[in-house]
Amino acid sequence: SKATVSVLNCFRRVANIGVPEVPPFAKPSSMLRRLPCAALPRANVCATQPRVLLAACTPRRYTTPTPTMTTKGFAAVNAGSNAAEGVAIAGYDKMLGELRATFNSGKTRDLKWRRQQLQALQRMVEENHEAMGEAVRATHEGGRARGLGDILGTFNGAQFALDNLDAWTKDEKVATPFMNCPTMMASSYIRKEPKGVVLIMAPWNYPIELCFSVLVSALAAGNCVVMKPSEITPKAAALISTLTAKYLDTSAIRVVEGAIPETTALLKLKWDHIFYTGNGFVARIVMKAAAEHLTPVTLELGGKSPVIIDKSAKMDAVVARVSQGKWYNAGQTCIAPDYILVHKERKAEFVAEMKKWLETSYGADPKASDYYGRVVNTRHVERVAKLLKESSGEVQCGGADKIDGTYFPPTILTGVAADEPLLKEEIFGPVLPVLEIDSAADAVPIVNKVCDRPLALYVFSEDAKATKSVLDGTLSGGVCINSTLDHILNPHLPFGGVGESGMGTSHGVHGFNEFSHKRAVLKQDTLINKQAAVPPPAQTEKMYDTLVKVLITGFVPKEYRAVAKNAAWGVLLASLFYCVKMVVSE
Repeated sequence: SKATVSVLNCFRRVANIGVPEVPPFAKPSSMLRRLPCAALPRANVCATQPRVLLAACTPRRYTTPTPTMTTKGFAAVNAGSNAAEGVAIAGYDKMLGELRATFNSGKTRDLKWRRQQLQALQRMVEENHEAMGEAVRATHEGGRARGLGDILGTFNGAQFALDNLDAWTKDEKVATPFMNCPTMMASSYIRKEPKGVVLIMAPWNYPIELCFSVLVSALAAGNCVVMKPSEITPKAAALISTLTAKYLDTSAIRVVEGAIPETTALLKLKWDHIFYTGNGFVARIVMKAAAEHLTPVTLELGGKSPVIIDKSAKMDAVVARVSQGKWYNAGQTCIAPDYILVHKERKAEFVAEMKKWLETSYGADPKASDYYGRVVNTRHVERVAKLLKESSGEVQCGGADKIDGTYFPPTILTGVAADEPLLKEEIFGPVLPVLEIDSAADAVPIVNKVCDRPLALYVFSEDAKATKSVLDGTLSGGVCINSTLDHILNPHLPFGGVGESGMGTSHGVHGFNEFSHKRAVLKQDTLINKQAAVPPPAQTEKMYDTLVKVLITGFVPKEYRAVAKNAAWGVLLASLFYCVKMVVSE
């Protein structure tokens, strides 16, 4: 269609991916299947994004001026598509209609049904954890433990939901003010109701975890769900589809595999909620599509998550815990430490100890290690390598010259300039810039300049005042003090971004609430008070002055209220004293 051609030409201009522009009235060809929309990973959410991206979902011919070509960050990555040439997009409106029929039947509202699905998810993990791990490692490699990162959240999240489902779904009683019901016989409460049919769009860095762990929240809340896994990890996507059909109720839960054509078709439909995990580039397109139907969205994005190392920090803990966040999955984690701000007196120590940690963990040559992962594809290797080559920093270990295929060595740089791309774009790979600071407080303006709304922020300090100065001066989705990543393991804490790192929250009750509608209910008294809260117009007009005094101004002028209050207390105390005196005298 003309609209589809317009969308694709918009992507060509913005992403500068080197694909020839499609004539405005040409029929879509096989080249349309190869453009990178849903394939794009987490974006540089802190860099300025062209407003023209928002036109990508507008159903009309693209007519705005062509923006300046850019090769920045994730917008430049042509991740491709594995969609077959000439594939026909299924009638997703029919699928959506079937899911709405299931939802309207009340099936998913039943707590027994919800428990059955959550238990089925746990059984699925128990019986297929090896296959799930292998599907993930087919792209990301690493040791067997790498697979745990894609299954533990689902298993533990399902158990936490099962343990708390009754409490989460219970009506929440709230107070009813006297003004609502003078007889005090009214009741007010909040019902937690499912939103309906929701769409979950998952990324490639944790392809199984970020499908099924979000599904846990959606099912606990009683929704019907469509999951769209990333095509960048095809084996994981195929396994998600197979396991869903085998273990879950497909009258309420579906999986759609595919790339840009499938994603575009899904976004044209009216959903009751969209949960997207990925990058700011695609998030803007998702929001634009959702706005057409006024559909609420949750966006789990990313950003440049800083690590601030105070002079008082315990370096052994710093190195071990920064490493768990940075080098796991080759740095391809949305809340991975992006850059280091370390006290100048501890900088050399940090670099030396980190190099020792890397050699101890992965050996002299990480490429030969069975435990070190790989970057998802060569396009992302080239993206990260470009950031590294454009840096003026000094390589302390690793480096672009050791790249081989999707292997990118763990790399540490010092002396990085604040205005270079490495500190402007989300790295999302195994490169760690190290900058020095004079104090923790001095890190605050740097953090706010590099990325003022990161998804995570990490502070290592034994000084409570230093930590407070960082927290008071910055804003981020979440914070870890003296560790990295650990805050997302606590199901009682909300996980989510702020500003360009995302909106909405997930995990535990927060994920349940994200997929629930809080419906306000007030039951009014009819036993004693049988009149309306608002009197008839004529009566209201006569009572206006009295109502204003009762509801707004009061009967006593402001300047006399303190005196009247003190007088009232005096009368009360005098009366109390008199009563006590009478009792004693008797």
